[in-house]
Amino acid sequence: MSNALNNLIELLKLERLDDFLFRGNSEDLGLPQVFGGQVVAQALSAAIQVAPQDRILHSCHAYFLSPGESKHPIIYDVETLREGRSFSAYRVKAIQHNEPICHITASFQKEEQGFEHQSSMPEVASPEQLISESDTIQKLASLLPEPVRTKFTAERPFDIRAKYINNPFQGKKLPAEQFAWVKSNGEAPLDQRIQQCLLAYFSDFHCLLTALHPHEKGFLQAGMKVATIDHSIWFHRTFDLNDWLLYAIESNNASGARGLARGQIFDTKGRLIATTQQEGLIRYRTGK
Repeated sequence: MSNALNNLIELLKLERLDDFLFRGNSEDLGLPQVFGGQVVAQALSAAIQVAPQDRILHSCHAYFLSPGESKHPIIYDVETLREGRSFSAYRVKAIQHNEPICHITASFQKEEQGFEHQSSMPEVASPEQLISESDTIQKLASLLPEPVRTKFTAERPFDIRAKYINNPFQGKKLPAEQFAWVKSNGEAPLDQRIQQCLLAYFSDFHCLLTALHPHEKGFLQAGMKVATIDHSIWFHRTFDLNDWLLYAIESNNASGARGLARGQIFDTKGRLIATTQQEGLIRYRTGK
């Protein structure tokens, strides 16, 4: 297991303060605020520890209230909303400095068999035909100021190969879509609950960036402000992040300084693993 992957897994192992109260450390990725994927993944880690062991996480919905601070820990307060015969639902409140920064609801279900259908996997280039994001970032390293350079060029927990490469400082016009292959950088535990948290963490990458594609903007470009407002994930089938997964994203709308993006995650066999939906602030102001 790589150090980066091991560090991420450790980040998801929360300190249990009480039956329904947890504390998680934050990581500094060189961004102005705490990474939203971290908050969602840690909140799910808290809910998973409260949920009955025979129930599987199938959906979560996060609403971000204010930017978190990456240099301070986050408290996760879990509230039981429903304990039914088949489903359990929880609300997790992420708190910093006694103020909520995010509310997450998570639903769990006993395993059942039922009807089956799904979207077809798009035809895209294989991961071996695409350039690693880490290699791309290394090429841009000279443009990054310190300490952002150190954070951005550090080892990553995932190997990511994206079809479209957009310069974060000077965006170019691209289709309102993205296709990104991902797998763990090292051997991830096979525990499906850990894998769901890891995938939730990764799922916050690329969504809003895809909404910027038609507008010739990069997320670190002068005048740009980008922030997630809400993020939802539906888990459909089991998966293994040690093998390649394809994250197919389309942005079907931008208006009112907000962008919307929908993602579908497939394994190499074409099975639909998960679906995501995200809306976020994409505000551009000249002269700032």
